[in-house]
Amino acid sequence: MALLKIWRTIHEHGLRNAYKKVATVAPAYLSGARYWKFRRCQCCQRFTIFVAPRNGSSDFRACLFCSANGLYELLANEIRDRFGSRLAELDVLELDPHSPLRGMFSKAHRYVRSFYEEGCPDRQRDGAVCEDITALSFEEHSFDLIVSSEVLEHVPRLEEAFSETARVLRPGGAHIFTVPPRESTKRRAEIVNGKVIHLEPPDYHLDPLNPQGILAFWDIGPDLPEVIPSPGLTVRIAKGPVGDLGRVVWIAERTK
Repeated sequence: MALLKIWRTIHEHGLRNAYKKVATVAPAYLSGARYWKFRRCQCCQRFTIFVAPRNGSSDFRACLFCSANGLYELLANEIRDRFGSRLAELDVLELDPHSPLRGMFSKAHRYVRSFYEEGCPDRQRDGAVCEDITALSFEEHSFDLIVSSEVLEHVPRLEEAFSETARVLRPGGAHIFTVPPRESTKRRAEIVNGKVIHLEPPDYHLDPLNPQGILAFWDIGPDLPEVIPSPGLTVRIAKGPVGDLGRVVWIAERTK
């Protein structure tokens, strides 16, 4: 467990609960010590130890300081390559309240962190705002960059998510995102009259905001632009595949 996550657990749940959580997960990380790596983190730019649980996959190693894994390092590299020194001029929306990219985006002109919970019982939490990617509260052309990691596959109305992306991005802006790589794009489940209808066997992913996991409504593959045309956006793979699982970084660029 990264130091940042330990500190956040102490802050949100108290020292005793933090100790219990560390005691629960520490054995898995200690048993995976042979997979740990010492190198510079592409998110926080520190020389650090990337700790790993029993599974030594690079996708599950995490920076000891900022908790970045391989996915967030991919995002960080793509953002630096694409925007470089212009980051200080950008207005950024990130769909992650506790992102390892916070340090990088602290240099942005404007940085908004968001989370989503059904009904949004708390409009704000720890400086982040509750937002639905299919019905954002922001005005048109509010942002130069939107960033999300492992979010869009959980959105039932994915077409509306891309429509909102196009609406709030400025011309030339981009939504840079990752999703679990799949061979092809297909709908796994849908909501009909308020009820979830499964079209494929249910697939629940780990979610720090939901201990029961979160349902994947979509598989997303390289054919995404053909399966879900998105007026106003050019959607393509920007980087990858890399890593043990063939991860890629997607970009949805707002046409000028």
